[in-house]
Amino acid sequence: MDATEIGPNPEDDGAIPLAGETGVGTTEQAVTTTAAIGDGPHGSAASGSGDFDFYEVTGVAGRTLTVDVDTPAGELDSVVLLYDAEGELIALNDDSPEGLDSLLVHQFAADGTYYVAVIGFPTLPADPFDSASGGGAGSEGPYQVTIGTAEQDTDFFAVKLRPGDVVGASVEGSAAKITVYDPDGREVHGSDQDASSLYPPNSPLPGGGNAVTEHVADKAGWHYVGVSLGDGMYDITVEAYRSGQQPRQTLFLDFDGARINTAIFGGPGVRTLSPMRAFLGRWGLTAADEDAVIDGIIAGVRENLRHDMIESGLNPRFDIRILNSRDHADPFGQANVSRIIIGGSIEESGVPTIGVAQYIDPGNFGTQDSALVLLDVLSDPAGEEPSLNTYITEASNRVEFVGRAVGNVTAHEAGHFFGNWHVDQFNEQANIMDQGGNFPLMFAVGPDGVGGTADDPDVDFGEDTFNPGEGFTGTEDTLSRIVFGVTR
Repeated sequence: MDATEIGPNPEDDGAIPLAGETGVGTTEQAVTTTAAIGDGPHGSAASGSGDFDFYEVTGVAGRTLTVDVDTPAGELDSVVLLYDAEGELIALNDDSPEGLDSLLVHQFAADGTYYVAVIGFPTLPADPFDSASGGGAGSEGPYQVTIGTAEQDTDFFAVKLRPGDVVGASVEGSAAKITVYDPDGREVHGSDQDASSLYPPNSPLPGGGNAVTEHVADKAGWHYVGVSLGDGMYDITVEAYRSGQQPRQTLFLDFDGARINTAIFGGPGVRTLSPMRAFLGRWGLTAADEDAVIDGIIAGVRENLRHDMIESGLNPRFDIRILNSRDHADPFGQANVSRIIIGGSIEESGVPTIGVAQYIDPGNFGTQDSALVLLDVLSDPAGEEPSLNTYITEASNRVEFVGRAVGNVTAHEAGHFFGNWHVDQFNEQANIMDQGGNFPLMFAVGPDGVGGTADDPDVDFGEDTFNPGEGFTGTEDTLSRIVFGVTR
């Protein structure tokens, strides 16, 4: 599109109230300007909290916003954020397919005023209304940005599915986004990326190209695959798979520690992880509490991954067996057994995380996966949000809280290898698949801010919007994807 050249924003433009007006969506279809990250009052040469540049645009439902950042020189590794007028992050892009320069493409769902932020990796604003809210200056340097909106041409392809069918699609050529809509016309998985590297090796779903999408159907009828964001020829692959009779899926919870090759999680190799009991004292518990904590974790996992699935009534063929290392012999290595190791630390594993799953497997085509729930950060001294001790007081039932919180994290990792992506952790809808970052929600801490008290909520699988920072759009039903993926 033709873009009108405008001057750079005056500093300070590092927050929503300070955003530069672009006219995009009202008087201009597209604008382009040159600017720099690091030249404001919060760059590395000034306060050092991190420099951000904000631009105001007007969105019209159905129109598509494109933000294209180019860095011809310098050290800037750009990131583009899109906020609504309330400061909620609704889209994010770090790297384009061509390199570290950002390319954000987003279709507006509602009319309104929106704010584009250009920042330097890895520093994000903690509060988009406060230009000094960064955690320290990130990469800096000059850039050129083009911001524009346009009507979007979309081609649709229809495929008839039954509940439990899994549809996958990929697109190459000029098109940049591919989206699945259910029979009600609801967007259930939109993608402008290829995340198929996270599928297990035996998944038959297509990958490659500019964008890849998939969906586990929970309704019978015509579903639609939309192809958009491009101008010219493209090639699309659409495939559907129908689950047949499958053996029973077993999930094994290993509390005894394990020797595991952590390379499957991006770690350094074979490592030995400590058992869960080694961390009890860090929560103020004793060896005498071990059985009760294990009971709590098992109860939470069973509720989320068996009871709630059966109670949904969506799939009478749903079935899962949940075993554990205290009460059962270790079946891992047998057919259709996946495991979660609950124990170990970042230092032991070489994996800098709290929880990680080997794969994300829409349709549960791989039935012998592994996941980790590491316990060192969860049992650190009180103060940091990821530690359970931050929410424990004299009013807490420690055993109940630790059991439920670790059970929720465990169910979250199982949710990944049974087919779920992350959903938005900062909206009002609590979901087991909420991305990390809103720890009180994941740990089911109630309004009193104390874990293990009467006001603690029950966090479940269910419908929620995809996490806006991970490249997907639409609504994910994290319950039905498991109900129809784990089936006999």
